[in-house]
Amino acid sequence: PVVLRRPTRAERGMVTAELAVVAPFGLVLAFLLAWVVSLGLTQVQLTDAAREAARLVARGESVKDAEAVARRQAPAGSRVVVERSDGLATVVVSVRQSFPLLPHVGSRQLEAQAVSAAEAP
Repeated sequence: PVVLRRPTRAERGMVTAELAVVAPFGLVLAFLLAWVVSLGLTQVQLTDAAREAARLVARGESVKDAEAVARRQAPAGSRVVVERSDGLATVVVSVRQSFPLLPHVGSRQLEAQAVSAAEAP
């Protein structure tokens, strides 16, 4: 048989104290997870921007137009480099991503590259 007893006066605040100790760690973990997700989303944006710009250059569009398209699709502050050589169009899009609210903590350089063969007219 299970015997239930009432908590003593000294035990009544234990849950509150434990929660007060654990809650900040949960909050930090939530922020870290959000930051990792934002890094992943930024990487996807960079990849899409590089791929689209490489495709445009391979189709015969100007480098200037391809750079403009990549800048529109990439996150703000991204650097776009477009090169044509030997029938290939290479586009590199990069950006520095930092932790929200603390720009000097956990700053990462993210980069995506796409290469496309020139299409025949």
